[in-house]
Amino acid sequence: MDTVFLERLSLRSVIGVHKWERAFAQHLALDLALSVDTRPAAASDALDDAVDYAALSEQLVQIAAGADCQLIETLAARLADAVLANPAVQRVELVLRKPGALPGARSVGVKLVRSQSEVP
Repeated sequence: MDTVFLERLSLRSVIGVHKWERAFAQHLALDLALSVDTRPAAASDALDDAVDYAALSEQLVQIAAGADCQLIETLAARLADAVLANPAVQRVELVLRKPGALPGARSVGVKLVRSQSEVP
């Protein structure tokens, strides 16, 4: 299995448990590692045979923008589910960071690993 990745995709979302956190959309950073078979795309050189990471990133930006989650775990799970809606993606490793959430830490976040075998 091959890996297609996106690093530090910038997202904005209302997220947090404190009232002050929920007053505005916060900056989040998303890393993805997608396990896919890239051989069909490599052979055809056609976007239809590849994971369209531009379209996927736009979808994830929109999901985050429309979300209203208290927990970063909830938003991360929704993003992972959206990625796995593409049957070409066999597995996703997702890291969602919330920079500046904790004094003294560059960021806090969550890392999820999900696969097609876990999709209901």
